[in-house]
Amino acid sequence: MAEGLARLRYANRWMIGALIGALMATGLLAGAGSGQAAPARTCDQFGSFPLAGAMYVAQNNRWGASTEQCITAAGSGVGFTVDTARHTNTTGPASYPSIYRGCVYGYCTVKSPFPRKVSDLGNLRSSWVTSRPTGGGTQQYNTAYDIWFDPIATQAGRNTGAEMMIWLNRTSWVQPIGTKRYEITLAGARWEVWYGRIDLPVISFVRKTPVTSVSNLPLTDFVREATRAGVVKSSWYLTSVQAGFEPWTGGTGLRTSSFSVTRNGA
Repeated sequence: MAEGLARLRYANRWMIGALIGALMATGLLAGAGSGQAAPARTCDQFGSFPLAGAMYVAQNNRWGASTEQCITAAGSGVGFTVDTARHTNTTGPASYPSIYRGCVYGYCTVKSPFPRKVSDLGNLRSSWVTSRPTGGGTQQYNTAYDIWFDPIATQAGRNTGAEMMIWLNRTSWVQPIGTKRYEITLAGARWEVWYGRIDLPVISFVRKTPVTSVSNLPLTDFVREATRAGVVKSSWYLTSVQAGFEPWTGGTGLRTSSFSVTRNGA
């Protein structure tokens, strides 16, 4: 990805997070302190709704395109479907429809185990079941965790530490920011490790054998490797774990059927 595009990508993501945090803090975003049932579907550019009693939040997060995108909650569980996505990008992601647990721009999900100091992460694991797009035509996207770090626990603005991504799959010409540095075996699989830096350092683990689901993925192992590589510091805080898709072209039908992230089993 070109440096200018990457810079725009992360600048937009931070700006959007600030807006979401502000709306949640004031109760203007659906499901945030309103006492009313959250909508099951949103087409708003930065729309979101709580899941599982607000322990998780699903976000539309269409930050990189003006084309239509909508997400719908997947029944009563922790999941969603991208039911509409008319993206035509060829040089970068159109959006990051996703679920998160943790703290984003000052808003924290209910019973969040984050922020948590990197040196005190404990047994951090995640299970995630996804489906590929069902729409016709060209489909270019990746399926990835997005995990954020900050030097302080009470960060009300954008994170100032680092970003770590874990890619489960990707299509032909979609790739992370930066360049491939080395390969490593983690969680019983082989991963390419990419590194780039725009404002914050970004380390990405790209699974060499793509999958659409993981069970009890040991996120702590990836954080440990990012720390060993010097991208993350043990004195920093993990602020949120996010999981979703970065559709470039198409995207209709991308689905998270179930998702969980736990620390020491809770």
